Amino acid sequence: MAIDSSSIGKRIKRYRTDKEMSQEDLARAIHISGRHVSNLETGAKAPSLELLILIANALSVSADDLVTDNLTYSSSPVNSEIHDLLLDCNHDEKEMLTRILTFMKALFSEFGI
Repeated sequence: MAIDSSSIGKRIKRYRTDKEMSQEDLARAIHISGRHVSNLETGAKAPSLELLILIANALSVSADDLVTDNLTYSSSPVNSEIHDLLLDCNHDEKEMLTRILTFMKALFSEFGI
């Protein structure tokens, strides 16, 4: 199975923008160039395992969160349709969907579902 650099890049970008970091901010945090971050986010380059771990730590996410589309099995709870849906949301949409799901989960508990 080939590694899908494009999906990894999209996740890196999503988590970076969620943290309100610029590409240069991330680049400085992991000691690479801003151009290299850009190449990773567009899928033009695949990150090495070492770089993937540095990125995950800088973004405060698990490595699974970044490579979930590439895994047959993931211990991360984000390997789901909901996670994929949230990847395409802006910050406000993500916030609203999270609140709706939290409310619905509470309703399920309230009604014993």
